[in-house]
Amino acid sequence: MPPGIHVLCVDDDPDARELLATVLERTSDDIDATTANSAAEGLAVLDDDATVDCIVSDYDIPEMNGLEFLDAARARDPEIPFLLVTGKDPAAIASEALAAGVTDYCRKGGTAQYELIAHRIERAVEQRNAERELRESERELARLEQIVDLAPTALFILDADATIVWCNAEFADAFTEERAELVGMAFPELVERGYYDERVTTRYADEVRGLLSSHTDRDRAKYQVQFRSPDGGVLTHDVHTELLPLDDGAFTGTIHAIRDVTRRRRYRRELERQNERLEEFATVVSHDLRNPLNVAQGHLERLESSLSEQSSDGSGDGYDGDAEGVLRASVGPLRRAFERMDELIEDLLSLARHGRSVDDPEPVDLPSLVREAWDVVDTADATLDCSVDGTISADAGRVKALFENLFRNAIEHGGSDVTVTVGPLEAGVEDHPSKTGFYVADDGPGLEADADEIFEFGRTTAADGTGFGLAIVEGVAEAHGWTVTAYSDESGTRFEVRGVTVPRDVSQSRDSA
Repeated sequence: MPPGIHVLCVDDDPDARELLATVLERTSDDIDATTANSAAEGLAVLDDDATVDCIVSDYDIPEMNGLEFLDAARARDPEIPFLLVTGKDPAAIASEALAAGVTDYCRKGGTAQYELIAHRIERAVEQRNAERELRESERELARLEQIVDLAPTALFILDADATIVWCNAEFADAFTEERAELVGMAFPELVERGYYDERVTTRYADEVRGLLSSHTDRDRAKYQVQFRSPDGGVLTHDVHTELLPLDDGAFTGTIHAIRDVTRRRRYRRELERQNERLEEFATVVSHDLRNPLNVAQGHLERLESSLSEQSSDGSGDGYDGDAEGVLRASVGPLRRAFERMDELIEDLLSLARHGRSVDDPEPVDLPSLVREAWDVVDTADATLDCSVDGTISADAGRVKALFENLFRNAIEHGGSDVTVTVGPLEAGVEDHPSKTGFYVADDGPGLEADADEIFEFGRTTAADGTGFGLAIVEGVAEAHGWTVTAYSDESGTRFEVRGVTVPRDVSQSRDSA
């Protein structure tokens, strides 16, 4: 029985009106009655009160009869139950009342008659509510069907006999057969038509047995199958399979979701090949440049030693003063050139190795890593102020390279006595507890280049810079899935790294704290 039924009683006879309202409320604790003495007053109640659940109206009322009042009320609420009462023989207006769409009609009477009307009101409101829930359910079902049909994931259902009983448009679009033809088709027939290899049915049976087994608590199977498209292409599909609800323990079928991962796998293989080529490039750079560089450096050292010996004994070894002066003057530039080449090689190798994605991060103590990076940089008279704390999930070697390059950048542009600060940022994107961040700032004069351009490969404003350092920083950040942003003005430069992952056990302990 629906709770809180609000009934509007309309009758120009005050005694009949009050008796009806009183009996209705006494008969049912759920009924709350409001009265009106005319159609106009009743319509005013409807306009002011949207909670009226049912109308009980006399046929003969001022201004318009009960059926005309019905039309006006239904214009406001097409579904509202409307009971018509009359002092005349109801049969006289029965056909007209039914044609007009009244919910029920009966003769006016005493207490017993009005008690009957109370029960009819309850039944009418229950039926109205049930119908509303069923339209609403149908609308919701239609919306869900539309969403499923528009989903970019192929979906289909097999019954216990492996017959396709439903599929969405995304699934059907992969075949030359129409959707209506696919529904009702046994899935093995798709194998016979060449869409799938025979192994797919064996794999399906094995996965279903696993899901039905009492030895596993899995509720979903995930596996890959090969699909031969009508144009002859071979695609790789990720398949997710779940059991339909069992019927008294009996298998009833499965529901499947398919996603085409061909492009993703192809991209991953291509990325792997690119990384391999990048590694080969790094090796070539290391071998083909380093070997002649080492030879040249060896000759330079012997030249320096020879010149030093000649200078000490005054023999000159056949060189006149001018030639010796030229040679001596060449030693310094040669030394700097070789050092520069060595620096470029190191940066190229670092750039090649640190740009690859981090697939297996480990817990890293951040403050220890910062100090290790600081110790290997020629910091001159610079000062480090480190206030970060805790553990992050990362590749320690690459993050150390990130800090080393940020520290070198600060000293190169900020001066030998610059103060470098490493500090924490607030929780990451959307305040996710497993994300954090840090910043590296200096109190130097700021960068001359635009902050949006400083990460470009080869970009540098320093006379002896390689332009690789900040490119390496960005590469390390992107390899971890982080973002790095630079801010620079006359008060200094600040690099912010966000999206840094905290190991799960650490983030959980933070939540509990």
